Amino acid sequence: MTSLARCVGDTKRFLDHHWGRAPLHRVGADESGFADLFSLDDVDHLVSSTSPRLPAFRLVRDGRPLESSRYTRTARIGGKTVSGVGDPRRVFEEFDGGATIVLQGLQRYWPPLTRFCRSLELELTQAVQANAYVTPARSRGLGVHYDTHDVFVLQLAGRKAWEVYPPVLADPLPSQPWSSDRGAPEEACLSAEVQAGDCLYVPRGFLHSAHAQQDLSAHLTIGVPTQTRHDVAKVIVGDTADADWFRGGLSPGYADDLDTLADDIRELVGRLREWLDTVDADDVAQRMAASFWKARPPMLSGQLHQLLALDKVGDNSVLRRRKGSVCRITAGGDHLRVLLGDRELHMPAALGPVMHRIVAQSSPFPLSALADELDEPSRAVLVRRLVREGLLEIVTLG
Repeated sequence: MTSLARCVGDTKRFLDHHWGRAPLHRVGADESGFADLFSLDDVDHLVSSTSPRLPAFRLVRDGRPLESSRYTRTARIGGKTVSGVGDPRRVFEEFDGGATIVLQGLQRYWPPLTRFCRSLELELTQAVQANAYVTPARSRGLGVHYDTHDVFVLQLAGRKAWEVYPPVLADPLPSQPWSSDRGAPEEACLSAEVQAGDCLYVPRGFLHSAHAQQDLSAHLTIGVPTQTRHDVAKVIVGDTADADWFRGGLSPGYADDLDTLADDIRELVGRLREWLDTVDADDVAQRMAASFWKARPPMLSGQLHQLLALDKVGDNSVLRRRKGSVCRITAGGDHLRVLLGDRELHMPAALGPVMHRIVAQSSPFPLSALADELDEPSRAVLVRRLVREGLLEIVTLG
């Protein structure tokens, strides 16, 4: 099951009727309360035993961040003094007094969420982030607000009462954060008591608030900072830097002569219209797609053992493509460009068939399965390189 299906069930119905349009409360999305992704024991471990540092965590009470000096300290690491280190005793004291513990950017260092978020990224081709919120009984973390990204709420423990309201600003951009002067919430379009194992989807721009009930509440927020048409427009307009005319400066004294400035702007708009007629949409599309793929680095869990086993790889060794790995192959004359997330390999064009075959493998395969494409030394060299780069992993040695 994909990460998206695990959250919303019928993915086609969700994308057709809810994505970016309407909230969704899916009861009983996971009977275990998503325990394989994150749990209260994991929260306890991170706070008490790993010395988290700002901004990887923070505390919030009644909708307002607490002053970090109340729950952090300085420490010496590697002979250097570092600040903003969590003080477990004080963190738990503030929690006991009603503060919400917020753990941020979990997708960067918590392997189950790294895998879950990568799966969601590849399905949506959008960046994904994961935070955890642990709220004491009868308390609240953040007040009424909207996010400038879509959110999947995965309830881990306890229950929380949610109110979701129609947007006061449709599809807000990151530069348009919530401000109370945009208007007060209307009547809620969704009211739900979200229990452990439930999923709640809130599109960006929809106002929302939540309160813990009689017991502690813990949930994950899986945020999706959506790429927008505004992002595409910025790429297109940014290309004007390559044209001499657009790099010209405004006339001296422009701020004191608004008529002349307005004339300059009218000329700019006219030239921009002419420029837009020359835009190569296919080229922009390729660059937008490449910017997504290049930001998906290999997930290298277990790589130390993989590297130690490389010299023992033989024809009877079994390999598989790493889950969440990225590989985009482009032919270019006498060579291949192989994009592996944050790195690009250049290979002889003759390796095209075997590379496409490896990338298409959905199950483990022995190295000998490539015998009709490459001789034994060549196929061993190739797969060892792909293990080093994080596309393949060794399942068993032979």
